[in-house]
Amino acid sequence: MLEKDRKRRAAQIPSGSWPPRMMAEMAAGYVGEKHVEDFLERIGTIYPQPRLVEGPRRKFWYREDLDKAMNMALASSPRFSEKLQAKMAERRAARRARVKA
Repeated sequence: MLEKDRKRRAAQIPSGSWPPRMMAEMAAGYVGEKHVEDFLERIGTIYPQPRLVEGPRRKFWYREDLDKAMNMALASSPRFSEKLQAKMAERRAARRARVKA
């Protein structure tokens, strides 16, 4: 069977919130990959190695590690929050100016 003919596994997206540790299927969905194989190909380059390995098929990626790989770590959150608040204040001021005019 050729490599391209193999059936590719779809990434999983939970119905609730994302768990703190995920197997490959769910980790692929978390980072936005359509297929698990695409996620696995990028391990070590874009995405981190699994933090917990309990055997050849039980590998777990931590949400925190995936966030860091995608530059979504908590350290960057306050800056984003400040920018968002400033933008909202600008829009409120513009609306008030339009109403007065």
